[in-house]
Amino acid sequence: MLSTRDFPSSLLAIVLACIILLSGCQLPGNTQNNNGSYGQYYLALQQFSQEQLNTEIKIIQNKTALIPSNSAQDDYDNQIKLLLLYSLPKSPIHNSFNAKALLNKLNRLTKQQNNALAIINPSEKAFITLLNDQLNQQILMRNRLLSNQQEQQNQQQQNQQALIKKIHLLEQTIKQLKNIDQTIDKRD
Repeated sequence: MLSTRDFPSSLLAIVLACIILLSGCQLPGNTQNNNGSYGQYYLALQQFSQEQLNTEIKIIQNKTALIPSNSAQDDYDNQIKLLLLYSLPKSPIHNSFNAKALLNKLNRLTKQQNNALAIINPSEKAFITLLNDQLNQQILMRNRLLSNQQEQQNQQQQNQQALIKKIHLLEQTIKQLKNIDQTIDKRD
């Protein structure tokens, strides 16, 4: 039995044990934690397996689908997490265009309603701004790549057409030479 003298130290030990146990129970990618850092969330996503990513995607998409887009209760936290999932290169739903569109939507809402990105702290805003810059660069590089590929295809088509014209001209020249040869043979 505990005496009243041992009670404060026993209580302190129990409280400390509970704090230690409870502090270790949180997963790095816990989507319930609205106060977590988006940078930490992104880093956690990078460590996820494909199965974990698929599960996380379903959870976040379901949460964002439950709230109508015109609702005053827009779930910005889950929309930002979905944005990060779109931005993650190894994500099954990786798509720079979708990520940029969602980020633009959040920026537009921030300007219109003073919500969305306005509620996050400055370091998170810096992370989102960096992400915005990265997405812009990705899209710009992709557009340049597509433009270069299109130019190469056009150049290849032009080269192919030029070769076809040369082949046609050579065939005509061969035909004319055969006709000349036949004419010479007939004279002999």
